[in-house]
Parts: sequence; C-alpha cells; structure tokens
Amino acid sequence: MNHLAIATLLIAFCTLSTGARAQTVYRCGNSYSQSPCAGGAAVDASDSRSRAQQAQAEADTARARQSANALEKDRLKQEEAAARADRQAPQADANKAQAAAVPKPAHTSKKKPAKQPPYFTAHAAGDKKDGKKTAKKKSADGNDAGNTDNAQSTNTAR
Repeated sequence: MNHLAIATLLIAFCTLSTGARAQTVYRCGNSYSQSPCAGGAAVDASDSRSRAQQAQAEADTARARQSANALEKDRLKQEEAAARADRQAPQADANKAQAAAVPKPAHTSKKKPAKQPPYFTAHAAGDKKDGKKTAKKKSADGNDAGNTDNAQSTNTAR
C-alpha cells in the first residue's frame, strides 16, 4: 500500500473512534464544570433549537462576519490613506517653504488700485474718484464757474 492510502485509513479510524457525544455539565454555585463538585447539579446543555432555527442563526453569523470583514477593510483603507497623507504633508510643507524662500523678481510690481472705503461715498460730477475737486474754471466775470456758492456770495457782496 502506498502512504496516502495508509494516511487516509488512519484519519478515518481516528474520526470514527472519537465520536461526538454529549457531555454532562455540572453547575457548582455560579460556575460550570465538566467534573462533578460538592453540591453541584447536572444541567442539560443540549441545544433545544430546531434545525431551522440553527440554520438561521448560522446564516446570521455568516452575514455578521462578512459585514465585519467589509468594515475592517474600509477601516484599513482609511488608515492607510491617512498615513499616506501624513507622510506627504512634511514634503508639501517643505516645498511651500522652499517656494517662499525664492525671492520674487523686481519687475513684477504692479500699481495697486486705490483702496475703496467700506462705506458708500457720494461724489459730485466734477469730483475726481479720490474725492479731490478738479480745477475750477473762471467765468468771464471772474467768478468761479465750478462753485456756485462763491459766485452768489461774490455777487451779493458787490
């Protein structure tokens, strides 16, 4: 006989000789044991569920195991992504620091526009944008044409 046939026979013999049989369980106070104890009582430990109930419990256990495995894979992916981001963060900071250390060329300076006030300011038609009045034009009679208040006061003063 070859070795494979002998091994198969030995495995079959061991399986048949060990036979699964129910063991007696003893309750000793608040603990359970396989060996009897003083004042211990034998407890029926057989499974009282029907085959359908047992199959349902096994199916529920299999679904829970699959769900737990999927959650574990997701958690491991998230941890790996976080670790990868942590490894890349110092490199990105170093690149930013290096870019900040490089001086900017002088020719890139541009004239900044005048800063607008945070509130609304009304200007007259002859006023510049920055609030300064334009040069006043003199009329033929010597009065300022741009300022009517001065023209009236000048006329009344004569």
